[in-house]
Amino acid sequence: MFDAGELVVYGNSGVYRVLEVGSIGIKGCEGKQYYTMEPVFGSGTSYVPVDTGVFMRKVMTADEANALIDSIPEIGEEDFSERNPRLVREHYSASMKSHDTAELISMIKEIWHRGERAKSLNRKLSRAEQQFLEQAENLVYGEFSVVLGIPREEVLGYIRTRIEARAN
Repeated sequence: MFDAGELVVYGNSGVYRVLEVGSIGIKGCEGKQYYTMEPVFGSGTSYVPVDTGVFMRKVMTADEANALIDSIPEIGEEDFSERNPRLVREHYSASMKSHDTAELISMIKEIWHRGERAKSLNRKLSRAEQQFLEQAENLVYGEFSVVLGIPREEVLGYIRTRIEARAN
């Protein structure tokens, strides 16, 4: 169970702040415990049952984020060359459902490389690939932004700078 004030990764939606834990005054929801949460990037309020089946975990620490960033050069990627849209969606959906940040980084690297190959052939990534890339980047960069205390738009630069510094 999470406490008020904690930051959590909520499903594939991103980082949320738990505002309250308890019952809510909505008809039909009496007698049940809910997290009242707000997205760190965005607006609105979500009411999530404490016993939800949706994946939730505390955000990683800054040390864990930096260790993961340091390991990015060693994170492998699958050699996935399928172009069938259904199979592409199934492949990347499986990575998203893992909720594993290293797996998401692997997927990001894979799609980036697919994009580079596509460019060399005067093609573009499929719409599904673009959407999965954006979703994975939002999840990873959003969490890194929060735990490292840097703006989301600076995360990629931070990653590159840190990896280059370690390589030298």
